[in-house]
Amino acid sequence: MNEFIEIRFRRKGKPFPLKRQLEGGIEFHEPDPIERTVGITFDAASPATRERMNSIRRVQGWDPGQFKLNVAVEDGALVLRGVNEHALPEGLYRLKVEIEEARTPRKFTLADVEHNGHAVIDIDVQLDERSVKVDLDDCDDDIRQLLDRSTIDDVAAMTWLEDGARRPTRQACLLNLLASLRTRPTGRSPLVKLIHDVYYVANDRIYTKVDRSLVDTLRALADDPSKPFYAEGTPRASVHGRMLSALPEPPDVKARFVTLSSFRGEGRPSMQAVVAIPPADLPHTYAEFDLDLGNPLQDVLGFFVHMGELLDGKPTNHLDMRKVLAKAKASDFLYYTVVAN
Repeated sequence: MNEFIEIRFRRKGKPFPLKRQLEGGIEFHEPDPIERTVGITFDAASPATRERMNSIRRVQGWDPGQFKLNVAVEDGALVLRGVNEHALPEGLYRLKVEIEEARTPRKFTLADVEHNGHAVIDIDVQLDERSVKVDLDDCDDDIRQLLDRSTIDDVAAMTWLEDGARRPTRQACLLNLLASLRTRPTGRSPLVKLIHDVYYVANDRIYTKVDRSLVDTLRALADDPSKPFYAEGTPRASVHGRMLSALPEPPDVKARFVTLSSFRGEGRPSMQAVVAIPPADLPHTYAEFDLDLGNPLQDVLGFFVHMGELLDGKPTNHLDMRKVLAKAKASDFLYYTVVAN
């Protein structure tokens, strides 16, 4: 037996194939593609199927309610298989699929898997079609100087921000974080002054080269009785380990960065700063910054399969984040507007 479920995606009535599987999820065939985290709700849709699943649990020694699947991208589709050839029994299942920065049906879709066969289901995907209008004419000097020092995707950051072909959520992510860094902990002593340059912008976070004093600054803020930041210790989510593996340093220098320390800024949204503890003889280190409204799904790397209803945690959408920041101290440093297409 080697049963499986094939999930195909459609957009605007046409096939919307996956391009590849990445460490943190999937990538569609689309302009300026992003790595999208995938959440899958998976459960039995009939008593007989539930009993078969319970039998697999007993054989595998899994906890009640736990059911493990292997998830992979194959021929443009998302394929769910058992952990071995016998671990996904025939039966009637129900699924929901949640994709970062996309809208999918809220109702369950049924998948009828025959003995030694497979089921094919189609999931309609609606993407966020909004864009941004960037205006840097009155940009703050600290932010402008940082942008002048930065290169993103091998392009000068100022040029990258004004390029309409770039993904709007990445542009919004960079501008939102710079606005927040310009006002934390205060407008007179902002963290943005300790950032040398931004070298990569993801969908939900930025990666930066910073002065080594940032570590001590964040520790001092965490020790402050007013608690503008909290020390969280070593970050547990594996997504943060990517910073160490992709540092823009020669291999011998990169190998000397081994420890990360996480700090959480107060307020809504909450800023997380994950800093690499630098070797003693280096004047700089590296930091990753992101903004959270809650428990973001992207902190669960790659494909996340669970039973029951979808979790409340959602990926941070930085186009939506602008409304939140517009009501915060960062509002004076937001140099773009969201345009509905």
